[in-house]
Amino acid sequence: MKIFLSFCVFLSVCSSVAVSQHLNRIDTNKYRINLPDYWKPGNKIWQILSDKLPLVCEEIRDKELCGDDCNPRYTIEFEMSKPVVFEYRPVHILSAYSNNLNTRPTETWDIQTIYGFECSLLLRNETGQYIKRFIIVDMNETWRISNRVTLNSYASPPAILLYGRRIIPGRRGIIDPVVNPANQQILPATAQEGETPYAYILKNREKLAPAFRDMFDVIDQKICSW
Repeated sequence: MKIFLSFCVFLSVCSSVAVSQHLNRIDTNKYRINLPDYWKPGNKIWQILSDKLPLVCEEIRDKELCGDDCNPRYTIEFEMSKPVVFEYRPVHILSAYSNNLNTRPTETWDIQTIYGFECSLLLRNETGQYIKRFIIVDMNETWRISNRVTLNSYASPPAILLYGRRIIPGRRGIIDPVVNPANQQILPATAQEGETPYAYILKNREKLAPAFRDMFDVIDQKICSW
């Protein structure tokens, strides 16, 4: 039994060494592309990159694209910066008012976030040394996303009508509206505080900032235009 276990351990060690030696061997005729999980295997972006990059990169020309189980001479790495917001542009869409005192006025705004970022593909050799950079998106380019929001408008307190009886000689009493008569104490109705789009922007910068998906969509469009 001990001899059998020792033999199994020996085979396991030999197998591990063989795999390690295989992976340590440089595949000079292959290269690899590392992309975020946003672009799953089979996505058209992989086909475009494998078709176009060898045309502009001499190091990987006539070489085979391989997966994770190879040790290629060259690797294409994905690099993307954080977004930089240049400005916010509120665009007024519509105002909603009503004669119904229970319905307060609102305004709808389209808040546009103008931003920029950088994205490149880096060519590295088997030691990780940087060789070339292929720029996909430059910081000089600007992009925008839009968020539509509905904000409360300022509304003054509605006038309160109190009704009293006015007696006209020779006639029956007639009910007339009397606005805030001096001889009666009333509680004033409250006004509605409004919110400007600039106040909304100051409180919601994170919500208005571009997400990684927005930036990946830009990169997707750029690569598909090649």
